Amino acid sequence: MDDIPSQLEILPNEILIHIFQYFDARDLFQTFYNLNFRFNRLLQSLKYLSLTMLKYNSNEIHDYNIFAPYIYTLVIDYAVDIDLNQFVNLHRLILLSPTSNQLKQIVFNNLSYLEHLSVGYEHFLFSYYIPDLCKKIFSNDFPCLKSCSLFEPRILEIIPNLTQTTQLCILKMDNIDLLAYRHILILCPNLYLFQFTMLNQHEELHYIEPHLNLKKIIIKFQSLIKSISDCAMSHYLSCVPNLEQFIVHEINFDVNIKEYLDYNWFASLIDKQLPLLRQFKYYLHAYGIKQNNDNIINRIEANFKQIHNKKYQSRLILKLLHSFPSD
Repeated sequence: MDDIPSQLEILPNEILIHIFQYFDARDLFQTFYNLNFRFNRLLQSLKYLSLTMLKYNSNEIHDYNIFAPYIYTLVIDYAVDIDLNQFVNLHRLILLSPTSNQLKQIVFNNLSYLEHLSVGYEHFLFSYYIPDLCKKIFSNDFPCLKSCSLFEPRILEIIPNLTQTTQLCILKMDNIDLLAYRHILILCPNLYLFQFTMLNQHEELHYIEPHLNLKKIIIKFQSLIKSISDCAMSHYLSCVPNLEQFIVHEINFDVNIKEYLDYNWFASLIDKQLPLLRQFKYYLHAYGIKQNNDNIINRIEANFKQIHNKKYQSRLILKLLHSFPSD
């Protein structure tokens, strides 16, 4: 093992850079830093270094200061609190389960190069910094932020109180209602991709201002008793006439699979409201399907193909969990 660095020294920089991309930043610097001037310069020149900190380790917490200025992507779990001020080149930050201290640092630190921020479910039940973080995200206080994933449930209550617009192009969220949907489209005029879970399938709004830049929507919802109607989905699609990609994830717990034999799969709605659509994918996650339903499933797939009739790329992806008879 001691001969590995010396053997690598004969390789050109291009090959070394290719090899280094498979290493975490901590492993790279612990192995190669301070071996010689060439390796130091090479490590410092890497543009896309990533660091993942998933559990508390005293060595992890105190040894990152050497390579922190070169980190491009940082992934942190709830058990790790570090000083974000040292990550001066940070472009992507992923908080899997953020602590109040992590949120506080994001609110008060500059993070001027940050392009992507992902905030998972909060580790603690409450934090005063969630409203401030939302205001910062939706007011361009992150000057380079283009992509954001917000999976904190209280964001739903905060969104309607925001008024400034943002430069966000990609936004992924958990549960939102139709009112929050309208607010987000107003707040994000440059939005290109929007992913969310539909919270309420029985709401109505008379009018939502058209959003002409949105090209891709990913909508998730759960089916109870029956699948979602065209009327419910229409509220979300009527204001995005330039949509090119429409992806649906339906999670079916209680709907009889036979209900889908005559299902329209939003084909009529697409014809009416999405004239520029190029791709439609429908993921049906169905639980408790009986083993003898193969014939029904084949008919469902044939019906889906016939309904969409090659007007655009369309695909039905069935994720079926079969139930087995008990002894």
